[in-house]
Amino acid sequence: MALMIVFVSLNTQAQHPGYTQLTDLTKFKQQFAEVAQKTNSIKSDFTQEKSLSMLSDKITSKGKFWYHKPDMLRMEYSQPFSYLMILNKDNVYIKDGQKENKVSTRSNKVFKQINKIVVDCIQGTALNSGDFKSAVYESKGNYLVALSPINKQLSEFFKTIEITIDKKDYSVSTIQMLESSGDSTTLHFTNKEINATIPDALFAIK
Repeated sequence: MALMIVFVSLNTQAQHPGYTQLTDLTKFKQQFAEVAQKTNSIKSDFTQEKSLSMLSDKITSKGKFWYHKPDMLRMEYSQPFSYLMILNKDNVYIKDGQKENKVSTRSNKVFKQINKIVVDCIQGTALNSGDFKSAVYESKGNYLVALSPINKQLSEFFKTIEITIDKKDYSVSTIQMLESSGDSTTLHFTNKEINATIPDALFAIK
């Protein structure tokens, strides 16, 4: 039994160096939910790192991120290219250079699932989703929420989703999505402004 405990401890450390697993999630869930409930908007810069199994170098992009409760989100990439994505309830607007596209998440299940994941992570409701098995770890300054899809459709796209949460204010610092293909996408949020005034026009889809 002692050997088993040591093995589990070593395995946990190997998976998430510097973190130890929380066994009682009650307090964390309560505090995370309380902060998320008081969070009506978020404005921040972001850096996205995309790792493709066929490429040795990461593809790095930068831009601005806006979120407004309950389900409005805008990601505007500025480097190294211009790309805009707006989520407004059930509608998604994408502008890639001169190309514009409007998609309804009701008719596109992939968009619906991916956008739901991002919003759930920001709102703090991902832990209560029946689509994932979750585990929570902590270090000195952060919590790490590891989500493993149990929904068949999601597991076809994602192997794991890991969310790093700042202990100071329970805000999301990073979201890392590891795809079943071996590719991964990591979003780093910086210069966060919680409950900043954000005009509705930013989320308008014409």
